[in-house]
Amino acid sequence: MAGVPGSEGTAPEEELHVVGEAIYAADVDDAQYAGATVPRDDTSCSDSSYALKTWKVAGTLNWLYNGDGVPPAVASTALGAITASGDTVAKGANRCGLPASFTTVYKYAGTTTAKPQVASDLTCTGNDNKSVTGWGSLPPKVLAYTCTYFNSKGVVIATDLLIDNVAYTWFTTKPATCSGQLYDLETTMTHERLHTAGLAHVDQTRNAAQTMTPASAPCDTSRRLLGAGDYAGLKAAGTQ
Repeated sequence: MAGVPGSEGTAPEEELHVVGEAIYAADVDDAQYAGATVPRDDTSCSDSSYALKTWKVAGTLNWLYNGDGVPPAVASTALGAITASGDTVAKGANRCGLPASFTTVYKYAGTTTAKPQVASDLTCTGNDNKSVTGWGSLPPKVLAYTCTYFNSKGVVIATDLLIDNVAYTWFTTKPATCSGQLYDLETTMTHERLHTAGLAHVDQTRNAAQTMTPASAPCDTSRRLLGAGDYAGLKAAGTQ
């Protein structure tokens, strides 16, 4: 975690911190994330494992969208998928019949020409007090990367998210004959919004059905909604 200095004389509780978190692509030849295939056994609702960071979203988080560089295949549907994933995390929508009654709000506040403050080398480049989701180049294996800014009370101030538009192909509706390196945008975005909410990665193999596994498999849409562990993590983080 790196501190972001405030102005001279800033009270300690107003100092900001930033942490970056990624979701990775489980390529067919990737031994590191061999467990990222769709789980053989559905433990979505029997596995309550989670891991926490030190921040949370309180109240309403307003976010902006920059569609510059959006891949043509999802140009007309990307914003809907991104919005849906934010709503999933804000409300606690899940696969297990648990109440989707959390009161946080991830509010789409319109388009912007501002860029996500995420560099292509995964550096968080500064806080402009805007939460921007957009597209750009990321290192190999990285599907998306989120930089979350929070104060010393652990409350999120802003969050920037960059989605790869070079190495990977995206869909928002799963093709009938899905194959190759096609990745679900909504699954990826739910994972990244959970990072913003204060959740960390769980084990790729032991917790394979949870949305917060580090990597996502091609064509997999099974983690669009929260598993029991993701849900429990939000509650433990203070999302209510």
